[in-house]
Amino acid sequence: MMKKNLLLTVAVAVLALGSSAAQAAEESATGNIKAKIVSPVSITQQGEGLDFGTMIAPADAATVTIASSGSRSSSKPEILVGTNEGAAGIFEITGADSQSVTVTLPDSATLNGSESGEMTVNTFTSSKGTAFTLDGGRATMNVGATLNVGASQPEGDYTGTYEIKVSY
Repeated sequence: MMKKNLLLTVAVAVLALGSSAAQAAEESATGNIKAKIVSPVSITQQGEGLDFGTMIAPADAATVTIASSGSRSSSKPEILVGTNEGAAGIFEITGADSQSVTVTLPDSATLNGSESGEMTVNTFTSSKGTAFTLDGGRATMNVGATLNVGASQPEGDYTGTYEIKVSY
């Protein structure tokens, strides 16, 4: 009987030690959770838009470029007419202060003539690059591009649109 009591006491002691050892090996921690809500980013064209100015139809194909700074140049400078020297497109971007913004410029756009014909615009550039931070929740970005003028391009006013995307 004494042997049974001793075995019972040892068994109880082992169980007690085992449960306290399991409790001692278990720990917990508290983690922090955060979230931030910001105003949506938006973009709005300012002024008249990207304008390649006035030019004479070239005998051979040519390009006219408006830099994001607004300066105009051509692969055939003799076709440029000084009465309208063109302008860069200007966009106002608003959103959350100090938030990084990504800009996606189009690959190309098409201008259609008032009488006939069309021209392609490509090589869009931005004065801010393709990524920047909003200072005070605002930024002004100028956009330039290259106009591809065909040989003996038909006379007329050419218009079209292009899309710029901004995102956080």
